Amino acid sequence: MSLDRLTRYTVARDPEPVLRVMNGMRLWKAVLSGGGEPMVEPEFCERFVNEIDSPDLEEIELITSAHFAADAAETRRRLSGLVDAWRTRGSHLTTAAFAIRISLDWFHAQRIGVEPAARVIEMLGESEMSDVGCYLRSVLLDGDSTMPDLAKRLGGELSALEDYQQEIRLPDGRSVLVYYKNLIVEGRMNQRKLNRLPVSLPTESHADVFGKRFVDDAGKHVPARTYNGPTVKHLDGLACLILDDGSVRILEGNDPRRCPDVRRVSGWDDAITFLYADPITVYLVDEGPQSLAGLIAPAFPEAVRVASDTNQLYHLTELLLDTPQKRMYAMLRALDLHMAEGRVTGDAALLHQAWTMLAEHGVKL
Repeated sequence: MSLDRLTRYTVARDPEPVLRVMNGMRLWKAVLSGGGEPMVEPEFCERFVNEIDSPDLEEIELITSAHFAADAAETRRRLSGLVDAWRTRGSHLTTAAFAIRISLDWFHAQRIGVEPAARVIEMLGESEMSDVGCYLRSVLLDGDSTMPDLAKRLGGELSALEDYQQEIRLPDGRSVLVYYKNLIVEGRMNQRKLNRLPVSLPTESHADVFGKRFVDDAGKHVPARTYNGPTVKHLDGLACLILDDGSVRILEGNDPRRCPDVRRVSGWDDAITFLYADPITVYLVDEGPQSLAGLIAPAFPEAVRVASDTNQLYHLTELLLDTPQKRMYAMLRALDLHMAEGRVTGDAALLHQAWTMLAEHGVKL
C-alpha cells in the first residue's frame, strides 16, 4: 500500500510509531478520528483498520463526515477499501468488530448537505456490508433540521429524543442510532458567532448539564476514566489520544504541555511511565479537571469561573494550566497531597524551596 500521497496529517506520513504505541496499549476500543477528516488520507485509514491490534480489542471505529461519498462510485470505492482492510486483518490479530461513525451536524450540513451521509448509510445496508456497524454523532442544537432532513432523504422515521439519542428507522428494517453531544462554544465557535446563526444552544447542550451523563458512582466526572459514547462506560484503564503531532495524551488527564511523543518512546509502557511521573497527571486521572480547578483556586480564583463557564468538556485542562505559574502551583499542590497520603516520598527542603520560588514569581500562597 503506497503512502506517497499522504500529506495532510503528520502521523499519516509515518504510521509505524503510532501503531507501535497503540498496539501496546491493551485497547478495548480503537477510534480513528481526524480532528478534521481522517478520510483525507484513505490509505492511512485502511492501514490503521488493517493493523491496529490488542489482545482485548473489541471494536475498531472510524469517524468521518462522509465527505468522500461524492457519488455512488466513490462511496463504494472508499467503503470497500475500508471493509476489505478490516476483513483481511491477519489471522494472528485479534478479531474485532468494525464500525463507521458519521459525524454530521448543522455545520457539516451547511457545507456538504446530508446526501453523502445518506449514501454511506444506504450502502452499508447491502448484504455484503451488513456486518459493518454504523451510527451518527451530532451536536444538540435548537432549530436544527439536519436529522429530520436525513431521515426524510432515507425514507425513514426519526424517533423522539431521549437521553441525547434518537433512531432513524429505515424502510429496510434497520435502525441507525443518532447520538448528540454538546457544542463547544469556545475557540472557532463563540457565542457572538452563534447568535448570528439560525440555530441556538439549548440548556441540554451546556457542558454542566450534558456532563451529568458521565458522573460516576462517587459523583465525579473524570474524563480520563470515562468512555463518552452513547453508552457511558467508566473505565478501569484510560481514555487516551494520539494527536497529529505525535503527542500522547490522556483525555483531560495530563498537562497538555508535557506529553511523550510516539516517535521518541519505545512503546506504551515507556509513554505511561513518563506521564505518571507528573503529579498533575496522577491527580487528574484520579479526580478530573473540575477538581483541579478547586485545587488551584486558592492562588488562582478565576479557575473556578473558568471551570463553570466553559462549554468545553475536552479542553478544560488547557485553560486551567495556561501559564507556567499555574502548572507549577498545581504540581506542588498535587505533590503535597500525594506525600500526605503516603503515595510518594520527597525532599521537604526541596519542596519548600520550590514554594518559595513560586511566591517570588508573584503567586499568592
